[in-house]
Amino acid sequence: MAAAALVVLAGCGDPLEGVGELSRRIVHGDEPASTTTTTEVMTGAVLDLKGINRDVAWLNDGLDAGADGLAREDLLRAIWERGGDEADFVQASRFEISAALPGVRFPRLVPGAVTHVSSQLVFDRQTATLDVSTAAAFGLWAAEPYTVPRTEGQIAVLRVGLRTLDTGQGEDEILTFTLSTGRELAWVEGDYVYQLFCRTGVTEEACFEIAESAAPLSLLASLGGEAET
Repeated sequence: MAAAALVVLAGCGDPLEGVGELSRRIVHGDEPASTTTTTEVMTGAVLDLKGINRDVAWLNDGLDAGADGLAREDLLRAIWERGGDEADFVQASRFEISAALPGVRFPRLVPGAVTHVSSQLVFDRQTATLDVSTAAAFGLWAAEPYTVPRTEGQIAVLRVGLRTLDTGQGEDEILTFTLSTGRELAWVEGDYVYQLFCRTGVTEEACFEIAESAAPLSLLASLGGEAET
């Protein structure tokens, strides 16, 4: 994978350098699947991005089902019970999600207007196990989550599914689809399938930079509020 450090953590070197970055080999959704192109992603102020740990509040960080002391199965059961039998999207902290989905990744860079991140684990109501297609979901908001309509406050959404079968998609490919409300990127990495929706207003270049900046969520959580520059 391409190794290009995007940020340096102030005062502690760069423990994230070179991790989680996808190459820029892109398969466009509005072209035949066999067609690939290479896109030069711009860098600079036009992207309007910032480090995830700078002035971004994680809505659910106060939730704790005992991620440090429970076996994964017990942790998932505790989170499921928190939501109740009728809930499929259950609010969960980034610490709980990183324990429930070992190795899951999250972007180091987010749109500059983002002030809050919401996060949920997603369950299959019939089995009370994680949903395969969307096991976790993250909302990137320009306001306190759920205080404004999603169309106004939710700038981007990251969904993470479980990689149970060979998708036929290489780990160095990002599929991109143009939607009426924005753009969606999809890629496979490790045990997970990622889908990033960027609402209209986030440039295509910025959306790709966000996807390529992914790093282990457990590492981002451990860094806490340390700023990136």
